Amino acid sequence: MELMRLLLVEDDKDLSEFVREGMTREGFVVDVVGDGEQALRQTEVASYDVILLDVMMPKLDGFGALKSLRTRGYKGAILLVTCKGQERDKLQGFNSGADDYVVKPFLLTELIARVRAVLRRTASSSPHAVKGAILKAGELQMDLLKHEVKKSGKAVALTKKEFNLLECFMRRPGQVLSQAVLSQQLSSTEIDSQTNVIEVHVKNLRAKIDNKTGSSFIRTVRGCGYALDV
Repeated sequence: MELMRLLLVEDDKDLSEFVREGMTREGFVVDVVGDGEQALRQTEVASYDVILLDVMMPKLDGFGALKSLRTRGYKGAILLVTCKGQERDKLQGFNSGADDYVVKPFLLTELIARVRAVLRRTASSSPHAVKGAILKAGELQMDLLKHEVKKSGKAVALTKKEFNLLECFMRRPGQVLSQAVLSQQLSSTEIDSQTNVIEVHVKNLRAKIDNKTGSSFIRTVRGCGYALDV
């Protein structure tokens, strides 16, 4: 089974929830962020087959985010979803690297059809596509569809935030990830330097996945962040 992962970038919470539910029913794994800056950070810690990108957003609008994503080398599908439906807006979107342009208001069925049509054209060449619903790293195995984690074949019960944190590590084994990067995976706001939110979640995660004897799966890199050793 091929798992398709989608990033929804939309600052309207009601609309984002409506689209998230609809795309989830269609079998997509959906992450949601509220502005262009969060979208850029999210693509640094997770891989996506397709991005639905609103245009009119705070901090960094959709056109700016689109240009940055293409400049950084993102080759997956990007659809702009916006109420700006004039011809010059569409041309700006396509010239910036959009694969399609969906004007609000739209039917969910139309959006789904457009997403699938774009994916048929782009998924085979996208290095961001997630082939299969299983992530593996050493003794750890994660089923993204069932939301299950196993260590050496035995189930490990994790909270949603612990699961998201471990997913981030398992997608980047051996790579040092900063607290700022990890906070985005937890859908958190900017972390205050005086708080220890990430430290607490890492500690709890270690308690559940580490062996009783021996070194931890998650290595602390002093002053830099954490890395998953497998």
